Amino acid sequence: MVIALHGATGEDGSLRGVLDLCDVPYVGCDARSSRLAWDKPSAKAVLREAGIPTPDWVALPHDRFSELGAVAVLDRIVDRLGLPLMVKPAQGGSGLGAAVVRDAASLPAAMVGCFAYDQTALVERYVPGMDVAVSVLDLGEGPQALPPVEIVPRNGVYDYAARYTAGRTTWHAPARLDSATTAQVTEVALAAHTALGLRDMSRVDLIVDAEGRPHVLEVNVSPGMTETSLLPLAIQAAGLDFGQVLGTLVSRAAARRR
Repeated sequence: MVIALHGATGEDGSLRGVLDLCDVPYVGCDARSSRLAWDKPSAKAVLREAGIPTPDWVALPHDRFSELGAVAVLDRIVDRLGLPLMVKPAQGGSGLGAAVVRDAASLPAAMVGCFAYDQTALVERYVPGMDVAVSVLDLGEGPQALPPVEIVPRNGVYDYAARYTAGRTTWHAPARLDSATTAQVTEVALAAHTALGLRDMSRVDLIVDAEGRPHVLEVNVSPGMTETSLLPLAIQAAGLDFGQVLGTLVSRAAARRR
């Protein structure tokens, strides 16, 4: 089975736990690793402990936000992390509830918008640079990074509209990076995949800053499968056949269960 569901249903580990209970083989990581990757603050803590670069952050539950006083808390966040900031749900995907905050006056509204999608907000130092996605596959010889895919949203932010509205985003596969930066980006992506205990496939989302340094933003255990999704674009850039790749992954999952 290939799990192609997005959001909590396909990525928070609950479905994988049920499949394990029913002894149904599936492609991808187990329930524990899926839960870890799904919760962005927890995943970032693991990455940081492993020495993998990820932007500084603060995770703020809604009830603490209310109890401590919004103004005092937000002022302290700005003092600590600086501006601009990225605000996004601690658990979620597709850019829902995410916003770039470029001035302190815009932060309260961004927090309210974020809390509409999750009870915990992840406030992260915004790193300007190139949006890059690196897909990782294990077809039987260990995890291998596919060519990075460069993401160029028209409005500069890869939010929900940029992801799912035709004409809002341009993709370059492979990314327009020099060989040294490409090697560094793929090395960091593989390290993130391994640190989180993932298997079979994942997609690591990164920012490459002006100095060519990669920063891991998050890791997706259930990459999109549509013709404009990043995993199929990377598979095509690698010269592989999408159907054959999925067939190999399914065969490996079935053999693992046996």
